[in-house]
Amino acid sequence: MILVPNRECGDCTACCTHLTIETTGLVKLPNVKCSHLMESGGCSIYSKRPNPCREWFCVWRNLSELDDSWRPDKSGVMMEFSDEQFPGIFANRVGFRITIINKEKAVRNNKLAKFLKKQITNGVPCLLAYGIEPAQNPPVAFLNVAMARAASEKNPDVILAELKKAIKACEQQPKDFLKIEKGRIIY
Repeated sequence: MILVPNRECGDCTACCTHLTIETTGLVKLPNVKCSHLMESGGCSIYSKRPNPCREWFCVWRNLSELDDSWRPDKSGVMMEFSDEQFPGIFANRVGFRITIINKEKAVRNNKLAKFLKKQITNGVPCLLAYGIEPAQNPPVAFLNVAMARAASEKNPDVILAELKKAIKACEQQPKDFLKIEKGRIIY
């Protein structure tokens, strides 16, 4: 994976908080700050951090077309490339998993609306994840079918209205909390 030159995480610690990690030496639940995240920011084991922390980068670190306002802590969304089991004609494609980390920022983000419009219009699978309680396994919503009509509109507010509906659908799902037992995550 090629990172955008001179683009660093800075003060953003979204991945250190919102990702689920289960690897030798580090087991971390979603929406829980990593135990190695220092109060002043940064990682207390940075030089010895496990492979998932070395190898995972959000989409903002990978796509030069996304400006600094896309940094997860600024945009309210943490995006990653995903090859999840997308349904139907979207199967076996790489798409985007868009995790909402700040609902208020995300639902007002016109750049996110334009990004979603472009991806959905081009048939790129997009999955929304939203659930911000500590240890909550975020429910997901597949956006392409639900937003197909909205993507054909010129007004980004139509996409943002559909985004609000998708977030609400995730909020209405039964909450699924993960836990750690004997050094493993129990789903």
